[in-house]
Amino acid sequence: MLALSAIAGAAHAQIPVTDGMLIGTVQQSTQQITQSLENGFRDQTDTLSDKIADLKKGLANAISGAAETTSKASSGAATVVSEAAQRTASEQAAIRNEQRFSGIDPCNVLVSTIGTSEASRGGVTATGGGSGGGGPKPAPGGSAGMNEVLDVAEKRKPAGLPEVEAAKSAKAACSTFASNGLRGAACTDSGFSASNTAGYPDADIRASTLFDGPQTNVDGTKFTRRLTVDMAGTEGTALRALMRNLDQPVQLQDLTKAQRATDAGRQFMALENAFAARMSVAKYPQEAQANLLAAKPELIEMVQQMLKSEDGAFVQKYLNKNVPAWSSKGISMAELIALETQRRYMNPDWQLRLLAMSDTDIARENVRMQAMNAWLQSLALDRQIVASVIESNAAQAAIRSEMMPQLVAANKRAVSR
Repeated sequence: MLALSAIAGAAHAQIPVTDGMLIGTVQQSTQQITQSLENGFRDQTDTLSDKIADLKKGLANAISGAAETTSKASSGAATVVSEAAQRTASEQAAIRNEQRFSGIDPCNVLVSTIGTSEASRGGVTATGGGSGGGGPKPAPGGSAGMNEVLDVAEKRKPAGLPEVEAAKSAKAACSTFASNGLRGAACTDSGFSASNTAGYPDADIRASTLFDGPQTNVDGTKFTRRLTVDMAGTEGTALRALMRNLDQPVQLQDLTKAQRATDAGRQFMALENAFAARMSVAKYPQEAQANLLAAKPELIEMVQQMLKSEDGAFVQKYLNKNVPAWSSKGISMAELIALETQRRYMNPDWQLRLLAMSDTDIARENVRMQAMNAWLQSLALDRQIVASVIESNAAQAAIRSEMMPQLVAANKRAVSR
């Protein structure tokens, strides 16, 4: 504005004031120029202000958008971290539960209960179930007549005439196992006294004697499993009498020394050996089952360890009911297996205790149960092998019955030439 005034002053000083119209025109032009300059400055200022306002608004929006983007990114990252943590915690919990409740790999468990211990693999003898041996021993339990019959059947005494031995065995059976039923009447009709001196009626002819132990029920309708059999008592007599009837119900007469020295005696001995070998294979499962039921003092220590466990009360109750004489005569392997199973699954206290067990206790329990399962699998494998051998022996017998007559005939023709 000062510049415009100076210009106007200069114009007035230099131009003579001679024409009023000219002066008015100059003043009007000056005002127009001044107004134009003012309007130009005002428009530029307004435009600049608008631009600055737009810039501020854009900057604010940019800052807000960046903040929102940053917030969303942070929130997404937090969600990812949270979900990852949840998944990790869930997976860890699943792993812990799986390790806690899953069984132990039997391939990684050292089972000390498996082996060929005397208590588990020993043969049944006349005086008990241990693996001891020695010379012939008298058959324990039962009547004197039954003892003599078992002595003959188990090769402790020589057999006499077949008809004499048959009469002896029938008389001994009537006086030891007969009751008042049809068998008692048959004994009376045959001239023998019928009495159940052993306390186990018909035990020598019942399959349950071998699988469930001798039973005291007369008609056989009620059973109480007796998995421990005292082989030195009347229970053992009943079991061995059943096995005798399954083995050789007809006892052949043993040859004298002079008779064995003849050709016929030697041929009979060869045939008898073959018969004895085949019968031994065939009756092996019966002997194994009898051994499984035989009371063994070697297992007393194992029972004592069970009584010291948290299941001691249950074990003691079981023993009082099923094996009251365990501390002196021992228990059978079959009884030990049943006790080991029932003191867990059939024990309510164990079921409740299982819910509160720590991971370590459950791992130990798994090892114990895996050890028992390994032992049972060992028994099952033994039985499977025995069954396979018996099937093989039966196949051999069938082949011999078919081919041996032809081989004998062909041999005779070749020898006679």
